Amino acid sequence: MFTDADNVVELHFQYAQNGYVMTDDTYGEQDADSAVAFTRDGCAFVACERAPRGRWRIESTDGAAGPVPLSAYRYRFSDLADAAEYVANKCGATVRRVDSWI
Repeated sequence: MFTDADNVVELHFQYAQNGYVMTDDTYGEQDADSAVAFTRDGCAFVACERAPRGRWRIESTDGAAGPVPLSAYRYRFSDLADAAEYVANKCGATVRRVDSWI
């Protein structure tokens, strides 16, 4: 999952609304009701759903390499990037966002 010796994890963000993937991140971040940060191997590093008042709540951290406290699932984040960074910090890593896997 980690891409180099510095424990950097590359993530691709994907947003969805009513189960349909949104291809435009601008509207995705604004209008989506769920979002996932995927690692290069297709694992969902962190999956979030929209919480009341527009914040984001962690649903799953399947791709996280280390323990993420259960209390993390009660936190509210301003966006998917904040949630991904929180999980990465708990795993001793940093996040690098990528647009695609070319």
